[in-house]
Amino acid sequence: ECDLGSGEIGIIACDGTCTEDTSGDGVCDEALSCYLLDYDGGACEPETCFDVDHDLGSALGDAVATGSTEETTSDSVEGSCFGAGAAAETIYGWTAPSTGEFCFDLIDSDYDTSLAVFDEYCGEELACDEDGHGFAGGWTSWTSVSLAEGDTVSIVVDAWDTDTTGTYTLHITEGACVL
Repeated sequence: ECDLGSGEIGIIACDGTCTEDTSGDGVCDEALSCYLLDYDGGACEPETCFDVDHDLGSALGDAVATGSTEETTSDSVEGSCFGAGAAAETIYGWTAPSTGEFCFDLIDSDYDTSLAVFDEYCGEELACDEDGHGFAGGWTSWTSVSLAEGDTVSIVVDAWDTDTTGTYTLHITEGACVL
């Protein structure tokens, strides 16, 4: 809750401002269309944060996606564990083919990677790793996420900062990460 002035109570909108609470009117209001406000109480139809060209379907295995820090799709989605420099990122969509735990890893990448898994709208962060593992002497990132069959997630591939560049290889396997 927040004070709209003259004694009226409002709510904090998606952009952090105080606005009238119209979340129960069944009308989608842009100011209330975010994860924290349940997309205006369910009145808004959120859009996925990945584009159709980056939808991996339910692909599993090695090198389901490759790319470089020079070819990004977004500059507005940052994981909670990412570095201080907000580098541009590439976002992939992926749908769980079955219920279970899945490992998302960037271990064959040649730069200081950052990796986060969000819901399909990039509203709720499900997992984040900023190369805390230092696997095989490198600074690659990997994390496990439990999903139900049909759950769609957004995989955010990023770099430590804007000066970090290179190529990445995204692997997705069934089961928890054991690297």
